[in-house]
Amino acid sequence: MPDSTSVIPLESNPQIFTDLAHKLGVSPILQFHDVYSLTDPDLLAFLPHPIFGVILLFPITPANEANRIEADQRTEPYLNDNSKIHWFKQTIRNGCGLYALLHILTNLPPDLNISNSKISDLVTKLNTKNKSIGETSLLIEELERGIQLDENYGSRGQTEAPNATDDINLHFISFIKGRDNHLYELDGRRNGPVDLGEVGDSGKENLIHEPKLVEKIQSYIDNTDEENRHNFAVMAIGPTLD
Repeated sequence: MPDSTSVIPLESNPQIFTDLAHKLGVSPILQFHDVYSLTDPDLLAFLPHPIFGVILLFPITPANEANRIEADQRTEPYLNDNSKIHWFKQTIRNGCGLYALLHILTNLPPDLNISNSKISDLVTKLNTKNKSIGETSLLIEELERGIQLDENYGSRGQTEAPNATDDINLHFISFIKGRDNHLYELDGRRNGPVDLGEVGDSGKENLIHEPKLVEKIQSYIDNTDEENRHNFAVMAIGPTLD
């Protein structure tokens, strides 16, 4: 499915993602936080409890691309038929930050999104009937036009924003627990949601402590050359610190 439009890529900045999440209708009791380590207890202690979802920014390298293509070739075509998780095919060029955010917000417990908001309306549309991948893609494109991503968020970062049509070698994906208590990797460039298995007791209490999450993110780091090892960032959504 070709890209329908292009946007300025979002910076991996918790404030930008929080502001956009609140604009879409996530509860004001939630915000995004930088994650500086997935294994250091002292650094993890700075995060609020619980963490509901995680966004990973990683460099697109030949090794990671080869793994993605090989894994997708082993899967059957996804028919948007998993009722336990919402997933969207990315059709907006450089829009992976928006898709990563929507993969989090549409899969949060319903009481964490404000009723009659953009995100609750989107979830209602998704639940009305079993829409095709193409139909859900059009819903996301319509949503992006409504929030005007470039004008309101594309140039808000601390670094100079690239052009919407530039080739970017960084990519956002999300991790969140589905309604079947499984951990899912949600990436709009894949063939569909990736089921990473049932969440254990530690992950049920706080997703950031789920071993499958740590293992999967580490696999991306391990498959990256030394030149790109510093191009990773992790954000998590949880309670505000105010």
